[in-house]
Amino acid sequence: MTRPSISFLGFGAALPERVRTSFDPVFDRIREEARAQGLSEASLFYGNREHRCLAPGESLAALTAKAGTAALEDAGVRPEQVDRLYGYVSVSEFITPNELYAVHRQVGLGSHAMVVPVQAEFANFVMGAVLAWEAMLAGHSERALVAVGAGWTRNVDHAQGHAFGIGDGAGAAVLGPGERLVLVDYAVDTFSAEYGSMTMRPRPESGFDKPVYGLEPALGLSSFLNSGMDGPPRLVERLLRKHGLSGADITLISHQATRKLLDHWNEKIRPREYLHTLEDCGNMALASIPVTLARHHRELRTKYLVLFGIGIGAHQMALLVRV
Repeated sequence: MTRPSISFLGFGAALPERVRTSFDPVFDRIREEARAQGLSEASLFYGNREHRCLAPGESLAALTAKAGTAALEDAGVRPEQVDRLYGYVSVSEFITPNELYAVHRQVGLGSHAMVVPVQAEFANFVMGAVLAWEAMLAGHSERALVAVGAGWTRNVDHAQGHAFGIGDGAGAAVLGPGERLVLVDYAVDTFSAEYGSMTMRPRPESGFDKPVYGLEPALGLSSFLNSGMDGPPRLVERLLRKHGLSGADITLISHQATRKLLDHWNEKIRPREYLHTLEDCGNMALASIPVTLARHHRELRTKYLVLFGIGIGAHQMALLVRV
């Protein structure tokens, strides 16, 4: 039995207007630590000259809905034609429910559309696309919207190195039957021994009663330097080898935490092209991949595209797409 071709039909992105540059005084402590301590968290995160930040009172759900509406318009799909909404809004207004339900309302999706929050930072978009694809192959869905929004500038400690690149933004994609940007296969790795190495939690020891992201002292840095750096090349190589492909056959769009990771992954995977938005958007956590797709999807020059997400479960996910 021939499986139907399920494709990305359209993309959308939305960014806050407020811009913070890498020279902002809020990062002075990080720069001082990077100069003074050699190999440290502060020395690992670099490569962006600016990023966007949500203004006080600005709604992340509204920004995510704006990206979702743009994706529907790009795909030529009406809201009532969508039967599933996958994705995540992070950090959400409430612990539960996730603000993806507010996105459903603001985009104008019908009551028949199932909302599926995918809590899998930072691989939410890739995992949402795979789940949508599987539902369509099973005959339970015809068109899906995957929408993710990241507002982590509100939930970091700006004395910690990873905060240097964190930026806010939202991205979305529509999936359905099509012949361009066809989903082909995916591969996953789960490193549950690293559970708790990176977390979003209150940190009263540092003066934060609200949830704040951080690399935990015992495992965070070692997870970054080991599975974080070398896991993605192994996973992508495994997926490509299964289909008789190499890095020279693909365009790569990945998680974008820091230039250190991008340069290392580029050296190991050796894609023909590597697209990112790190320099002017920073690390948008779960939104970097769809924002990059929205910006560059009409410029793809290779026959295949690989999307790679990395998460703090810890987990990694690579999706192969035929252009």
